[in-house]
Amino acid sequence: MMEIHERIVRLLNSSTVFLISTIDKRDFPTVITVSEPLWREGLLKLQFYLDGNGETVKNIQCNPNGSVCCYEEIEHESLLLKGKFTIEQIESREAIEPKLSTYQKEMNHSEPVLVNFETWTARIHMDKKTKDIIV
Repeated sequence: MMEIHERIVRLLNSSTVFLISTIDKRDFPTVITVSEPLWREGLLKLQFYLDGNGETVKNIQCNPNGSVCCYEEIEHESLLLKGKFTIEQIESREAIEPKLSTYQKEMNHSEPVLVNFETWTARIHMDKKTKDIIV
């Protein structure tokens, strides 16, 4: 079992693109691609930097349920996390700035926020099999 956990951590560490899925006001899933989390605690908690005026944040305000997905193309490995999002205001832009990628800085959001994700269930696809992970 330890091997699976190590591979999950490796997948999370090596992924530079994450997919965030939220539910829009018409109950359709809406997916955006984002940079890697600013911070994370294993696979249980992840924190992303988003535009507070964007559709994703508006969706979370109405419905906190969603998912986060990352993948590794060469090995055909992917990780799907389902859980709940919360929105956190940024108290100090100066404190966040060093954690941002060049692209995130260039986006220059007028109202950036931190979006925290708490994992409830996890599923990994590796070795041509899909497994549910107890979190």
